[in-house]
Amino acid sequence: MKGFGLMVQKLCSANPHLQSQQQPQRHQPQPSHAPAVVGSSLGQRACVICKSAPYDAARESLFCGYACLKKAEAIAPGIIEIPMSHPKFRNIAHQFTQKWLHTNVAFRPPKHIYIVLQSASQKASYARYKAKVEREGNFVASGRTEGNENRRFHGSTRQCRLGDPGNTQLCSNTNCPLCGILRTSFDLAFFKVKTGFARFGRGHYTTATSSKSDSYSTNGSTSSYKAIIMTKVVVGRGYKMTQNAQTLTAPPTGFHSVLGEPVQGGKLNYDELVVYDNDAIRPAYLIVY
Repeated sequence: MKGFGLMVQKLCSANPHLQSQQQPQRHQPQPSHAPAVVGSSLGQRACVICKSAPYDAARESLFCGYACLKKAEAIAPGIIEIPMSHPKFRNIAHQFTQKWLHTNVAFRPPKHIYIVLQSASQKASYARYKAKVEREGNFVASGRTEGNENRRFHGSTRQCRLGDPGNTQLCSNTNCPLCGILRTSFDLAFFKVKTGFARFGRGHYTTATSSKSDSYSTNGSTSSYKAIIMTKVVVGRGYKMTQNAQTLTAPPTGFHSVLGEPVQGGKLNYDELVVYDNDAIRPAYLIVY
């Protein structure tokens, strides 16, 4: 453990913070089969797939049932807009708003939120990893989510106008990191440091602070909107660090992630969460603001 400076080893439950630094280039795109749907066409309580049955309000699901859930997997990759009246929209928008902490950057409220459609295989590999971490940490027994799963933000470059009104088709530009992530999920094979600096080494970076992710969200084409990804991350046991450790390629033994925490005398102003396994993270929602 030498060379980690002032790192503090501690088990973490649900760190209230967390960042987005890595901007990976992606695989050769495959066509997106998701329907081009905008929120105004969904109706107040319609399933986002069939649009003929109400969504499952009891579970705050976007789908009416299992059949439409499987249809969503079949048409992945893609995005479908969440109606503003849906509890899921309000819940995500609330987290985005509450975690806009930068006072020197004007707040921009979410205008459109989309669910990211994932294939059955993407879901299955993530679920297996989460179950493995749960067996190792027994988080549910202590009142936490399975695998200590949390929602975190990730900012990336958008070369297209995906998410702008009327734009719901993933682009075919191989240099569009945003569409690449939504298409194939996060992949360390395409690890690239946008800023030229990776504080905690080669990993997938997210944050609990939406305004921090905003600083990494850039447009490669003209748009009055910006976009960031809300991810689902299996945090597991988090190893807290306050000083740089740029050579890391995995968390310390016995841990599943690194938690960069802002403290007096430390290197961070805002939190970071880093995972080093592709199956520890999935894009879940696209927030356009």
